[in-house]
Amino acid sequence: MREEQNKKTSQKVIKMLRKRWVVPAIYLVSAAVILTGALWYQYSNAPTPTKTGTTVDTTREPDAIPASQPEEKLTYPVSKDVTVQVKSHYYDDSASKDEQQASLIQTDSNTFTINTGMDLVDKSGKEFDVTAALSGTVTKAQKDAELGYVVVVESGNGLVSYYQSLKSVSVDPGTKVSQGQVLGTAGTALIGKENGIHVHYELRKDGVAINPEKYQGQEVSSIISSVNTKSETKESNTMNTSGSVSDDNEEDSSNSDTDGNKIQQ
Repeated sequence: MREEQNKKTSQKVIKMLRKRWVVPAIYLVSAAVILTGALWYQYSNAPTPTKTGTTVDTTREPDAIPASQPEEKLTYPVSKDVTVQVKSHYYDDSASKDEQQASLIQTDSNTFTINTGMDLVDKSGKEFDVTAALSGTVTKAQKDAELGYVVVVESGNGLVSYYQSLKSVSVDPGTKVSQGQVLGTAGTALIGKENGIHVHYELRKDGVAINPEKYQGQEVSSIISSVNTKSETKESNTMNTSGSVSDDNEEDSSNSDTDGNKIQQ
């Protein structure tokens, strides 16, 4: 009885194996089982992945934020190691008649004009480097037949510095200069030749001249906010020349302020 059943089962198996799709199916199933086992073994024995990247030290204090740079203050257009004196001052409407007379400039035998800047000389009469009184961008650096070499520096907010009577220049238009950077060398010019070697310096706000001596040592923002173009500035369509009057008293003065005509940077 049992043998007959085994015989029938064997016959059924043989009949099934004779079908075309059975053998390939067996191979596919076997391959799937083997592949699944291999993948399972590989991943089960693989090391635990570690995260890569920069380690963050939470104990480290954040970098300090740099303090803002101190605001620039107006200086005289000479190096700190150079001692100069004011040969001719800015024409001040509130000054005495004698002082105003000294600030008049003779352009020819019959014509005078007011000094809209200041003129600085070395007491010994030597040449000296002319430096930027304020940082900015050079917009002009060229020679003028009557004024010598002229350099113009724009510092923004309508504030512009003018340097003339230079013997030579060391910057070009478009150059960004820092305060104290050398612009050229003091020299002579046809207009203002009475002063010998000197630099004529002007400071203008929105195209009109203001007293550069008055604002020495003041921050730029303070100068801009305090300038009153109606009462403190003078129209200056062209750059004025250097003063033609020098005070004999200046030679014996030892003060370090502008009233004594001697300046030590």
